[in-house]
Amino acid sequence: MITTDLNFETFAREAQTYIDQLAQELGHPDEKKRVLKIWRAVMHTIRDRIHLGESFDIIAPLPMILKGIYVEGWKYKEKPPLTYTTLEEMKSSVKALQSHYGERSFPWKKSTEQIISDTLNSLQRYLPKEQLNHIKNQMPKEIKEYMDGKVEN
Repeated sequence: MITTDLNFETFAREAQTYIDQLAQELGHPDEKKRVLKIWRAVMHTIRDRIHLGESFDIIAPLPMILKGIYVEGWKYKEKPPLTYTTLEEMKSSVKALQSHYGERSFPWKKSTEQIISDTLNSLQRYLPKEQLNHIKNQMPKEIKEYMDGKVEN
């Protein structure tokens, strides 16, 4: 029998620690709400491009609050709904979701593709490197080639 401490303060602290660290890595340590929006936009863009089973592997080790954000608005489809094939299309999807989630304009110090890479690399706190490779391998060739040089193996 698995017992889990259902302590909301612990859930909040775990998610906050992760977002604090990601905010530092993205160069905006005081912009945690915006960093959470970009995390959400990046992860939803990836979630809607990869296989359902892969998404379950991603969310399993995440802090409880991040699991909830990952699955927010998720609709089951046999085939992933996003079909972007280029890095530019992926970046456009991330930017559209950023705007949809309330971030109209923010002067990120990094490019969108670097933010995507940094966000994926930050998942190494919870996911084994093999899992990140599974994500990369489900991306179109151009994106996979970009990620091979930017997302740590």
